[in-house]
Amino acid sequence: MHKSILVLLLLATALGWVTAQAPDFTITDSGGKTHALYADYVNKGKVVVLEVFFINCPPCATYAPHVQALYQQMKSQYGSSVELLLLSDKSADTNPLVAQYRTSKSLTMPAAGSDGGSVSAVQPYKNGQFGTFLGTPTFIVIAPNSGQVFFDIRGASPTATTGLIAQKIADLLPACRILTPSGDTLQKYQITLSPPGGGSPSTQQVTNGAYRLGDFHGLPPLPYCEAVAAKNDNPLNGVSTFDLVLINRHVLGVEPFQHPWQHVAADANSSNTVSTYDIVELRKLILGIYDTLPQVPSWVFLPPKDTIWPQQCSEFLAIKKGDVNGTADPKGLQTVTDRGTERWPFFWEKTNLTAGQTRTVRLQAGATGEWAGFQAAFRYDARAVQILGVYSRALSGFDENAWRVSDGRLALSWFAPGEPVSVPAGATFLEIDLLPLLDGPQAACLQPEGNSMPAEVYGADGKVYSMDVQTAPPNTGAVLAPNPANGFFAISLENAAPGPAVLQLIDVQGKVVFEKKLLLESGPNRCDIVSGPLPAGVYVARLGGVVVGRLVWGE
Repeated sequence: MHKSILVLLLLATALGWVTAQAPDFTITDSGGKTHALYADYVNKGKVVVLEVFFINCPPCATYAPHVQALYQQMKSQYGSSVELLLLSDKSADTNPLVAQYRTSKSLTMPAAGSDGGSVSAVQPYKNGQFGTFLGTPTFIVIAPNSGQVFFDIRGASPTATTGLIAQKIADLLPACRILTPSGDTLQKYQITLSPPGGGSPSTQQVTNGAYRLGDFHGLPPLPYCEAVAAKNDNPLNGVSTFDLVLINRHVLGVEPFQHPWQHVAADANSSNTVSTYDIVELRKLILGIYDTLPQVPSWVFLPPKDTIWPQQCSEFLAIKKGDVNGTADPKGLQTVTDRGTERWPFFWEKTNLTAGQTRTVRLQAGATGEWAGFQAAFRYDARAVQILGVYSRALSGFDENAWRVSDGRLALSWFAPGEPVSVPAGATFLEIDLLPLLDGPQAACLQPEGNSMPAEVYGADGKVYSMDVQTAPPNTGAVLAPNPANGFFAISLENAAPGPAVLQLIDVQGKVVFEKKLLLESGPNRCDIVSGPLPAGVYVARLGGVVVGRLVWGE
């Protein structure tokens, strides 16, 4: 029985089944700094690479530039989580001679000679304890936390050897990342590790999406740590009225959430439930009533706390509050950008404003649509006009909670409380009561804000459409005739800006179905258009990117 156990142990050793632990040592390098293997490195979760060498070793000189390149790469990639030590195995190599060797080979990693304790430090690796010693240079990698030895990492060339060492370091120091529900790496966040049962925590600010356990300072040797992640910036990142549409459909039971993380994202007040109140809170954020959600961080993590064992990364999932469709930018640099791949036309009713005379200006739909929601923001000069009220007869549920005026900005956020709303082409989408303080054209007073709050409409089909809002038509008096048309029509207009312009016909889905380049002259213009067959229906005519009318197409 005992012989069998001995045979198994010998076999396990030969096959590498028995984990060999590095003997501890303390050396003083040629610069006078001491290095304790376990106290300074292994117990702090750091990888140590040893090169056994001597100063008159020809192969060591050949390896020197490759080892220096590896060292620079390691420091750039892992920082203090890895260290490379050169240890001479010759009694004649004193620290002053080792210092000269480092200078002559342009080496920057720590190196120690015999009077620094190098000979005794490398002796266990030469006496066969970890395998056959084949001479210098010999490279040894020592794992963090466990002190496990990977002896004599050797390739067919210096480049191959350093490549194998780099791979082993990567295996021992995995880059820990936190992912979003869409599978992207969260870039900027804070993570804190704490000893179990109390003690001083160590916090790291992650800026490039990855952290390593060896980068945390001040933690004692521990079997495991408690990890907590935090991020609280850019509350509007990934949040739009489209999220309100989706939350409302979930609350109504029309389209329940498919993923647990969506419930967490939708719970804007952290009540552990999803309700209309969460929609109310998020719309306040979208409209700018809130700068942040009250007492709720912009990002939350599941699980709230994670246990991390040596060489094991956390398993956090980063969830952006309010973003139930996973569109938040993991870099945290942007809010929702223009996501509509198709554009839907809208245009202001033409009118002039007279100071002191209240007027109602109207935003009209340029094509028929089934809408579940929309959002937009317009800037205006508060010295030239006051906004008295915003209304919509076409959109059910549009009330005073769907708009907000502040500092020359009109923000709008609406979603259908029940079924999507049908808005036909030419119908008034919005009505805005204005009190002009100066004379001027209405088209100049309200300008789309842009990507800080993209102008979007959300179709009943779940698509996101960019609102193509025309505010300042350069062409006047455009007439389309005959209207209805079939195969042929003409456009007549007065044009003050001669030059090329593109005429487009846009169907009710917002798609360009016909396009022709025209050359306009200053003054009266008439252009005859042969378009060919088109499906019967109503088309929006756009010239130079501006809506100039609607054309009915017959059979």
